Amino acid sequence: MRDKLLIFLVFSTFIILTVFVARQVTRPFDLMITQSIQQIGSHPLDLAMYFFTLLGSLEFSSFALLVVCWYFYRKYQWPGVFLYLFFFMALSGIEFIWKYVVIYTGPGPEFDRNPFHWALIMFRTPYSFPSGHTFRSIFLLGIWYQRVTSNFLPLKERKWIHILLILSLAIGVVYSRIYLGDHWMSDVIGGCLLAVLGILLASRSAQYELRPA
Repeated sequence: MRDKLLIFLVFSTFIILTVFVARQVTRPFDLMITQSIQQIGSHPLDLAMYFFTLLGSLEFSSFALLVVCWYFYRKYQWPGVFLYLFFFMALSGIEFIWKYVVIYTGPGPEFDRNPFHWALIMFRTPYSFPSGHTFRSIFLLGIWYQRVTSNFLPLKERKWIHILLILSLAIGVVYSRIYLGDHWMSDVIGGCLLAVLGILLASRSAQYELRPA
């Protein structure tokens, strides 16, 4: 019951945010946040923030998720792990469609701080909501968090180190998308909500017990 309520709340929040974004309600807030963040900028920081762009790239995140699914299936004979792959693909489709349906232009070239514009796979979409890089990054970090906190997958290492690293990477992803001028704050929040929704759906749907093979 608690899981259903949480899924409903995350989904409802995403829909409400979508309406606000489509009506341009969030534009002043987004502009203020981006201008504030970019006040402190330097070339070394540009390069550091670009690392998080690579983390959330379609190529890296898809490959990483495939490796994770393969590892869990081989080690634990757990078919439920492929639900993560299913919801990743399904919500990636929603993210792609939303960028054609929700009319909300991203930051202009005057905000671009990317030191490079490299990508093996690149999709051009007319609008920016929600952030795909944020969705993919937080989705992967969410799986890692569940790996750390799950009773089925105990870790011998100190959990707080993993959790601290996960939080640091998540903050870095969110900050970098705005700092580099790739997305607005509302785009990033939308990507986070989509990722959390995917993790919750995959977790609830996976009813298989993990046993080492």
